Amino acid sequence: MINLAGKTAFAFISAFLVISAAQIQSYAQMAKLTGPVFFGSPDQPFGIRRAVTSADRAVIQSYRAGRKPLLFSTSFDSPAELQADWVPQTDDNPSLKSCRRPANAEASSAGLRLKTLVATDCRAHWSTASINSKAKYTYGFFEATMKIADIKGMNNAFWLTTDDHYEIDVTEAQYPNYSHITLHKWPATKDETHEAVGFGAKFDRNLAYDFHDYGVLWTPTGMIFEVDGEPVAALTLKGSPKAPATVRFSTALADWAGGPVPEHPEGHGAVVKSLRIYGQ
Repeated sequence: MINLAGKTAFAFISAFLVISAAQIQSYAQMAKLTGPVFFGSPDQPFGIRRAVTSADRAVIQSYRAGRKPLLFSTSFDSPAELQADWVPQTDDNPSLKSCRRPANAEASSAGLRLKTLVATDCRAHWSTASINSKAKYTYGFFEATMKIADIKGMNNAFWLTTDDHYEIDVTEAQYPNYSHITLHKWPATKDETHEAVGFGAKFDRNLAYDFHDYGVLWTPTGMIFEVDGEPVAALTLKGSPKAPATVRFSTALADWAGGPVPEHPEGHGAVVKSLRIYGQ
């Protein structure tokens, strides 16, 4: 019989082993920038781009070493847990070449499979997948281990949407080696307009060949975006976003996603091996 102290120690050791395994995986084939990130969207009143510092590297490593409280973790290997913790999305966006269907998001021993299938019940020719967390989180460190689809024309996304109308794109990864990183402010009323600040990053290896870690540290004063433990971009925040956020994973077919979409994208999907969320 394990007492409370024993349970606490067991939980800590289990979380440490999950974290360590993820880090070993990422360091084995760590993706490195081919050059400085480029500015995909201009500075905004709510977010200003800045250079990455040595202090950023230190704080990211502190989180990845498990020195902060672990709020949530999953390896997406349990269908029951997927159903309990996540909501699959159904849509048919005319701007995309795929609709999204719940059956395309599947828990497996390899992780969350975001499958691409031939569509039978929507406008588009193909269906992809999207899931949203039932729980919401505010400030903290969010990191997922993912392998993107091995085709052009697929947007492989790990993102957060806040209750105060912001979208935090940790990555919109596109084959073979590109990641789009953006903070969006979406209109809350018809009088407002969409605004965004962000970056584009290219890496020295094909992101579909292996699993890689993608993460963001979100605090009241800034955001630090990292890939395989190395900060690649940073923002100074001016008061927002600050409302709780839903965590999302999705795939979508579109010619703008490094396209054009191939003639037969079915069978080519993304896999999310794990997700870890830490408090401040």
